[in-house]
Amino acid sequence: MALLGRRSFPTPIVKPLAPFIICASLVLYTVNKIENAAQSVPPYDTDPRNPKALLNKKLKEQHH
Repeated sequence: MALLGRRSFPTPIVKPLAPFIICASLVLYTVNKIENAAQSVPPYDTDPRNPKALLNKKLKEQHH
């Protein structure tokens, strides 16, 4: 298939990069889980800079 007059070559891109893509997704998933866990630790759960603290405060006010 020609794209803008250029010939396409069967260059492998995904296959050699597959281990790096898998590891990067695992690292991002793990970092996300650690960040979520760290936001709910008692010293930081009431910090006004914590976005989840503001959300939790609003939810608590609605239930009371």
